[in-house]
Amino acid sequence: MKIMCDTNVIIDVLLEREPFVENSYKVLSLCEEHRIDGFVSASSVTDIYYLVRKYTHSTDLAYKAVGKLLEIVKVCSVTNNDVLTAFQIRARDFEDCLVATCAKSNRCDYIITRNKKDFEEFNVPALTPTEFLLQFAS
Repeated sequence: MKIMCDTNVIIDVLLEREPFVENSYKVLSLCEEHRIDGFVSASSVTDIYYLVRKYTHSTDLAYKAVGKLLEIVKVCSVTNNDVLTAFQIRARDFEDCLVATCAKSNRCDYIITRNKKDFEEFNVPALTPTEFLLQFAS
């Protein structure tokens, strides 16, 4: 199984945001244990670095966080065609559209996000970490 992790799921773990950290951590643990293949988009990696540095005020911690992330998930290819496809859709949120486009082109089964409504228009199944864990366990 392949999943695309939305930025908010990763940030919940890295910044230990309650009450979301526990289930987001469990999803990433499944990736780390190679029970599922986890992906993030290249743009998510830069966003994650920026957000961790902003909230911790530490470049070193931001690099450590991204380094750990890269041990757990793979960065999916973002092609010129992916960007053009997302651009042509002209969605309200270009970043979410690009994540969904990359999830489709990399044949991910789900996008794992806390903001499912942000992905409704893109025809890629989106689940919260809690929903995914319930489905994965069954």
